[in-house]
Amino acid sequence: MIHHLILAGEGGEMHISEGMLCCGQNRVALQVLGSVQCLSSQMKWSQAALTALSLQCPLVLARWDTKTGKWQTSSVQPRTRYVNPEVTFRICNLKPARSTAYASALISAKVENQHSLIRSLNPSLPPLPKLAANSYNRILRLEAKWARFFWAMYFKEASQDLFTREHRRAQAPLNVALNYGYGFLYHAIEWQCIANGIEPGIAIIHRLRRSRPSLVCDLIEPFRCCVELTVMRHLDEMHDSKLMAGRFAEMMESFWMYNDRRFRLRTIIRLVVESFARAILTDFPAHFRPFLLHARDACL
Repeated sequence: MIHHLILAGEGGEMHISEGMLCCGQNRVALQVLGSVQCLSSQMKWSQAALTALSLQCPLVLARWDTKTGKWQTSSVQPRTRYVNPEVTFRICNLKPARSTAYASALISAKVENQHSLIRSLNPSLPPLPKLAANSYNRILRLEAKWARFFWAMYFKEASQDLFTREHRRAQAPLNVALNYGYGFLYHAIEWQCIANGIEPGIAIIHRLRRSRPSLVCDLIEPFRCCVELTVMRHLDEMHDSKLMAGRFAEMMESFWMYNDRRFRLRTIIRLVVESFARAILTDFPAHFRPFLLHARDACL
């Protein structure tokens, strides 16, 4: 099965011809598609294409809303063979110790990745102390403490006179670029959750909130460093949203190290989501392999 990412230009037309999904000169056989993701906000879809895909695989459509500064996502759900109620049930019934283990793995990976990023900018930074995984509240306090240190160092290295991360309605160009890049990750992870039949609204760390894919907010944590690195590498372009959109698209197609092998980032996202589902089903948290930033990938 192919997980197909469509980064088509605006004004394209998606249609079905002789059993092939077509957009301009690009063609792909319907029967090989495992899921389809479209990041083009002005793409025109024929009714036949939407109907055919709804019977074949998950289809996720997204457009960037300039008013809210967020990705607006909609999906066409496939037949129930892609729904995995067992995973959703097990997430809802996780015991506190298991939930803490998953939360610890995600947050520890996030902190380690951001530490690797900062050490690439400042090699004199001391090694990161080992984080204990015995208390959910303690893990959250450690993350909050680390975030204050990380963003102060990040803004300093970026030569930006900033004092806080603007999560909503950002005004500073650096914060706008970061939020835009996180949107790419959110969308890709939500797409993989749907493709694996996992309900993205039920999570471990983030609370249930209406219209928020809380599980995506959990799984994105180790991947944030990819956006932070991309923005740092292209600081001279952060004022131009079109240029940054191209950089983030390149980020998703670039190769990163995961489990001692090189994969495209979008493939790593799929592997991480699959490992999470496998760990939940087997009730064995060690099967979950979050993304860890390799020192070579952290170089600017």
